[in-house]
Amino acid sequence: MPRLQQVFVLVLSCLSITLLAQSEYGGVPTYLQELDIKSSVDESSPIAIDHDIARRLKANDVSENILALPILTDLSAKKKLNFFKSNETSTVFHQKIGIGAGTESYIRLADYHLPKGARLYIIGDDGAQIKGAYTRANNKETGNFMVGPVRGDIIVEYNSPTPIRPDQLPFKIDQIYTGVTDYGAMETGYGTSFDCMINVNCDEGRGFGEEKRGVVRIRIVGEEGIALCTGSLMNNTAEDQTPYVLSAFHCIEPVGIDFTPLYDMWYFDFNYEGNSCATPDTEPDFVTVQGAEKLAEWQNTDMLLVRITAPIPIEANAYFNGWDIREDYLPAESVMIHHPNGDIKKISRDVDTLRLDVTDRAWDNGFVSPALSHVRSEFDEATYQPGSSGAPLFDDKGRVVGQLHGGPRSDEFCTIAIAYSGRLSESWDAGDGPESRLRDWLDPLDEGGKILDGLESDSQAQLVKFNGRVITADGIAISNVAVSLKGDQDFEFYTGADGRFVFDNLSTKGNFTFALSKDENVANGLSSIDLVMITNHILGRAELGNVFQRYAADVSADGRISGLDLIQITNAILGRTESYPNSPSWKFEPEVLQMSGGDISSTSVELVVIGFKMGDVNYSANPRR
Repeated sequence: MPRLQQVFVLVLSCLSITLLAQSEYGGVPTYLQELDIKSSVDESSPIAIDHDIARRLKANDVSENILALPILTDLSAKKKLNFFKSNETSTVFHQKIGIGAGTESYIRLADYHLPKGARLYIIGDDGAQIKGAYTRANNKETGNFMVGPVRGDIIVEYNSPTPIRPDQLPFKIDQIYTGVTDYGAMETGYGTSFDCMINVNCDEGRGFGEEKRGVVRIRIVGEEGIALCTGSLMNNTAEDQTPYVLSAFHCIEPVGIDFTPLYDMWYFDFNYEGNSCATPDTEPDFVTVQGAEKLAEWQNTDMLLVRITAPIPIEANAYFNGWDIREDYLPAESVMIHHPNGDIKKISRDVDTLRLDVTDRAWDNGFVSPALSHVRSEFDEATYQPGSSGAPLFDDKGRVVGQLHGGPRSDEFCTIAIAYSGRLSESWDAGDGPESRLRDWLDPLDEGGKILDGLESDSQAQLVKFNGRVITADGIAISNVAVSLKGDQDFEFYTGADGRFVFDNLSTKGNFTFALSKDENVANGLSSIDLVMITNHILGRAELGNVFQRYAADVSADGRISGLDLIQITNAILGRTESYPNSPSWKFEPEVLQMSGGDISSTSVELVVIGFKMGDVNYSANPRR
């Protein structure tokens, strides 16, 4: 049988492109597809969680900016497999973790080293929330991986492309961090800041439209919990867009809790803000990148500098803030842009000249910062809260002069808002080396200048978003099709219930090959009707009229339709085999698509692919299985 002509549609568009820091790779979990598997999960005996966290949070015996606390100390001792199914070609694993309603949790995995073709899903909120698929693209050298937040009880699903034993899972559930909301203990995040806070896109934020794009919410992950702080991307004299983030030292030493930072799992949230001055009715979307490394710290000025280790996508619309480190410089006006209580981005304004803090200052963690290490603000508009820590303090020209440390507690925060920020000029040459000062990082050219303006991210990057949809000949979406990308980048995406896949941040100058595959549930859609239709075609009684029908009938892949195809289809129907000898269970047109450097001149490409279930000539297969 001759090869079918390529049947696909390419749509080039100059529309704006959505570029996420791609970390999820689609697909539909088996748990949500097959009722026989879902019913096999022992819902009555999940791993149970100790809710002592609720008491601790409500009693306020941990730092106020803590978002979640660990609730498992020895998961391995409680481990119970709810469902494990392995056959000659694959394995499906489910684990339920019973946390309960009114919770938001993060799940930390260790020894995470997924092989090619494997998929991991984290399912929450009784199936309404799906995170994943996570694949080998999420592998790190450290073997650490974190997913969250997930609402309510959690199902962990692993789909292996090969048969394995329970002790061969390529990951382990290492820790669960939970914030309990139904006890009134957790009041952080969207919509929880003081009423006097001012959204950054109000009139008070005019003139800081660039600088705000460099401010990020940080979800700081440690062994002992997850904390909330604020940080700022910082420009450097090489202007090479290295993603340095300035924040506060005390963010890695929260009050009331020993803290061991796990930098490679930190979350940096860009664009977490409303579109206008009004607070949005629902939580806005934002762009998240994960992973960092610590570069420098200096407790005297409460300075912390880290570098984001993941690529920052164009959709983040990032801006690298400038700075002013003049020793005698005290701006006549200043603003702070921050995420109080982990809420959307806010702005606070001080219309008076900054003052030096000329006394030693004692903090509630027992540390005393020396005189002249901080500046004092008294905000005239809005204030700050836990979660604002590390926020950049800008002069009226949009340059950073310090980062928020804190201030006196008051029941009248909205009317008395005194804050102290570590001075950038004091952090510049602090300590004895790069690990304690900013100079080596923000002035790598050793120019010795005192002022540097901000920098736009590279908006000229030639990147393309590749979208696709996989459907049957009669237009029904096909899920869990593996779309592999090889070439200058190497990823694998799985189509969802809508049949769609997407690859972000591909270079228009790159060379790529896209290949589609799905090889599971070989008996899906097969019946005696297919055998009769193929037999009639062979005998010349009633020819298969559709080109996709004829191609689907050739399961032996020998280029013709014959009795051999009937035998292989019969074996699949009777359960004698779980796969065809020479064909996958599904095929596609096109199965392979190549892109060479210079072929694409647009920011968005769309592809429609036709799929057909091998052996199913009456189109009865369920494309979602």
